[in-house]
Amino acid sequence: MDPITFGVHPHALPVTKALDRSHFTRKEYMFLAAGVLIQAFIYSFEVNLMYNCVGFITAFFKVTSLASILPTILQILSAALVPFYTKVSDVVGRAESLTFAMVFYLIGYTIQGTANGFTQFALGQIFYGIGSTGMLTLTQVLIADTTSLLNRGIMFALWDMPSAINIFTTQALTDPLTVGEGANWRNVYIIIGVLSFVGAVAILVPLWYLQKKVERKMASTNVKVERRSIGWLLHEYDAVGAVLITLGLSLTLLPMILARTYEGNWKNGKILGMFISGVVSLALLVLWEVRFTDKPIMPMRIWANRTCFGGLVVMFFMTVMAAMNWQYYTLYLVVSRDLTYGQALLLERGYQVAYLVFQVLTALAMKRYNTCRPFIWVGIIIHTAGIGMMIPARLPTSSDALVVISQTIVGAAGGMANIAASVVVTGVVERKDVATVIGVTQILGSFGSAFGGALSGGIWTQYLPTRLAKHITGPYDEVLAMNDPLTYIAGLEPITKGQLIDAYADSQMLMSIISMCLAVFACLSTVAMKHVDLKQEQGAAITDKDLVEPEGGHKTEVEENSVVDQKAEKYF
Repeated sequence: MDPITFGVHPHALPVTKALDRSHFTRKEYMFLAAGVLIQAFIYSFEVNLMYNCVGFITAFFKVTSLASILPTILQILSAALVPFYTKVSDVVGRAESLTFAMVFYLIGYTIQGTANGFTQFALGQIFYGIGSTGMLTLTQVLIADTTSLLNRGIMFALWDMPSAINIFTTQALTDPLTVGEGANWRNVYIIIGVLSFVGAVAILVPLWYLQKKVERKMASTNVKVERRSIGWLLHEYDAVGAVLITLGLSLTLLPMILARTYEGNWKNGKILGMFISGVVSLALLVLWEVRFTDKPIMPMRIWANRTCFGGLVVMFFMTVMAAMNWQYYTLYLVVSRDLTYGQALLLERGYQVAYLVFQVLTALAMKRYNTCRPFIWVGIIIHTAGIGMMIPARLPTSSDALVVISQTIVGAAGGMANIAASVVVTGVVERKDVATVIGVTQILGSFGSAFGGALSGGIWTQYLPTRLAKHITGPYDEVLAMNDPLTYIAGLEPITKGQLIDAYADSQMLMSIISMCLAVFACLSTVAMKHVDLKQEQGAAITDKDLVEPEGGHKTEVEENSVVDQKAEKYF
């Protein structure tokens, strides 16, 4: 059994602190898996409860039109921090990195729960984003470290599965914590803070135990470890690339949401300056990554792998469509159907339940039939058809049944395509690149969420005012209609209220139409993908001279991509 070495030494193997499943017993693995799943359950509870309550909280601060800024900020932070966490966890250790993330995670919730204004609330979101990014990324890395390719989809799906329960448990708490008699939204953060601490303990205790066990084994082999400097870490992390990503995403996406709050809208010099500066930053990022760094955040060998590329693009566009379609949907249901937040959330939950259930079913089917591509293709096609069904389903006059059916179809297809793509992108690279490719998926997911959120925010702040002016014939307050709809709409007379709802419906329809157009790109990206043999060992090291075609005369996907990776690595 080859020992794991930490760091790189002139006389040692250049490997990382990845947790190799072969270094601990089945009981120890189950100890870690139980901690991961406990944390997954608590995290899904927290995410669902916050998803339910954040609309009320932003309305409390009277900044509904800026609601999409919060997830956009989080995703921008995530894009910059994901490569930091993957690199640091490879060098410093999984346990140390996850502990750092959990501390920021808890601090973020403390700041949000004590916020007296939107600015402080947003600051708490930043601290939370630093922590949640690390927690999500490193948990996925742990799963990839310790599971075979054949079972990886099942474990990824099980990590998400607790939400199928928590979307209903948290729904029952939403109204009592926000709009019920004597409700105080700060109690949301007390509940979440306590549970998050329990989840942190559940995953960190077995992780620290197993990592120290492996370190003791390492010490017994007398392998020397080269000490690393801060400068070395910054070089490996590509700090310049991370700064350019942060600037590029911030300066291009935030103006889409904020433009309406500036005099002159997009004609305002500050907004134009921000957007142009963002475009320049993204151009500099591409130049830097291609020409000036030998440690790019997203290595070219990942993109040169055509199957990995196809899977990444699918996941990106699926994330954009989800972020754009559901940013303001709950609020729209509340306003258009005279529902409470809890009732509206229950009505739209068909998407999440179907998504989670079909992830598990697809993972089991992939293991049974040893294939991924058909599930991606079927998922994308059905997903696109489901979004088309959403256009009439989101009309104020549509039945609740049509809302649930369309949500369920899109959710089932999205879960199918996403879990298959997740297994593909982690399965066609060598073991040394697993953490990197997970980092790339997280970066693209963050960018996709930020882009989708910014698109929906742009539609809400730019397109909605024009629809309000078109539909509403009497006097109305545009600022209140966009920023405090829950309170404002209740006081409107029926005709004006109906006209305002029609304007909201137009915005929802535009979001769905744009999503259908984006689905075309997801479909095209799958054309060049090849079959992935899930029974093959992760990233077998195969050189050109060792590459032998199996019966039938065709190289397997992992074999071909191993050669591509080795060739690309010479140049990137």
